[in-house]
Amino acid sequence: MPSMLVRNIPEDVLEAFQRRAKAAGKSSEQFAREAILERAAMTVEEAWAKIDAQRASMPPLTGGEWEAIWTQAQRERDEDAVSTNDRQ
Repeated sequence: MPSMLVRNIPEDVLEAFQRRAKAAGKSSEQFAREAILERAAMTVEEAWAKIDAQRASMPPLTGGEWEAIWTQAQRERDEDAVSTNDRQ
């Protein structure tokens, strides 16, 4: 797994970061890793752009196709609800 070295962090910033990590019950490394993962996560705008690009690459559905997809989704939802109730 790749690693990263961060240089030139002001001392007061590093101390505050370390205090926050300790208060969260985490090592500074874990706290930093989580902060990086959070900042690198896909934004809502990026997610919508990805969805739009995928939709643009697909042919439009006809009314009959939409109806068939909708009906199948409802059937699967209802079957899942029944099987969940049977397990309870």
